[in-house]
Amino acid sequence: MSDVRRRLRRLSGGLGRMSGFALSIGLLAIASLAAIPVMIAAEGDRGWGAIALGQAVGAIAAAAIGFGWGVSGPARIAVADEPSRRTAYIESVRARLALFVPIVLATSLAAAAIAPQSSGLAALGAVTAAAAGVSANWYFVGRGAPFSLLLAETLPRVAGTGVGIVLMLGGGGAAAGLAGMLGGMVAAFGCSTACILVSSRHHRASAPRPARLLRILADQRHGMGSALGSAVYIALPVVVVSIVAPAAQPVFALVDKFQRQVGVALQPVITVAQGWVPRRDGAESAARARSVLLVGGGMSLAIGLAVVIAGGAALGWLGNGEIEVVPVAIVLMGLFVAVNFFESLVAKALLPSLGRLRIGAQATLVSTVVVVPLVALGAILWAAPGALGAVVVGLVTRGAVEAGAASRTIRSNRTVIREEIDA
Repeated sequence: MSDVRRRLRRLSGGLGRMSGFALSIGLLAIASLAAIPVMIAAEGDRGWGAIALGQAVGAIAAAAIGFGWGVSGPARIAVADEPSRRTAYIESVRARLALFVPIVLATSLAAAAIAPQSSGLAALGAVTAAAAGVSANWYFVGRGAPFSLLLAETLPRVAGTGVGIVLMLGGGGAAAGLAGMLGGMVAAFGCSTACILVSSRHHRASAPRPARLLRILADQRHGMGSALGSAVYIALPVVVVSIVAPAAQPVFALVDKFQRQVGVALQPVITVAQGWVPRRDGAESAARARSVLLVGGGMSLAIGLAVVIAGGAALGWLGNGEIEVVPVAIVLMGLFVAVNFFESLVAKALLPSLGRLRIGAQATLVSTVVVVPLVALGAILWAAPGALGAVVVGLVTRGAVEAGAASRTIRSNRTVIREEIDA
């Protein structure tokens, strides 16, 4: 009976954390989606396309600045003691601040150079997206502290987006909206850092000394490879379509933005899994990873179907009546969301806990090599639907490699356990 009560308490705790993380991510997703039709109304479909292009390029910069902490950080924090957690966060801040200025400068110039028009909006969109690289959400995820995440990280970002929307509605243009979002991200970084350092001040004396910058970056290289590869994979299709089929870019960017925001809204499930799967006991981690793999597969199918049913109406609202999306693109969007959810679950929750981060980086490289020429060909021949189909093919390739590696590792761990029991 006591075992049943323990299981119920664990389940209740898991649901509580999920609801807390869901509140944060839901607020961010709603704020981000609410800004899209206002931007389109302010700048038109071409201006929106330039902003989306800049944000796609900025996402690569965010991954480079974040340097893999979003992938490997939650598992590291989940198993560390309090003094080590403090040191881990300080190391991440030092490294990311050192990378921030040169990466943001290069990214904004690149976005402006490849934008077909509205280069200023593209550059500002890149800077705004790149600022996400200094986020501390991975730390709160690893600690299983959703309400600290809400107060220190989410609310400042939502407030910044809200200010930006008000400025755009008042005639300030999309540049004012992007500036509001950027201000919210900067405020979130300041609040999160203050919260973490103040709450861990009692462990300051016992905290390990932070490593040198080069050592920190070297230790993060596998997580960095996976995170940067993922960001490149996400951003490249928008960039390729902008170059080879600029007329199709606003439609593709709108669908791409919505399907990825749906992915963001599903992040609470992945977030909880990131903190739940890793355990000091490798056998327990493998058992939990197997459960996540099975449940996640079923959830992805249901989610994809829901997106196909509701996607048309949502895109009509987001496009502000100025961007028309054909039905086949909506079906491809639902397929993308389903595969993307499953792949994210494997890459972010399972592979780090199983010690297979390198597989994620390798799978991303393979899928990127596959997707770039296919997106170009698809956009030239079939416009936005062709490019979307190519993105799905690449994502399926990537997910298959990662899921196969996770399954083999789980089976291997179960075999070792059985052999130990027999011995």
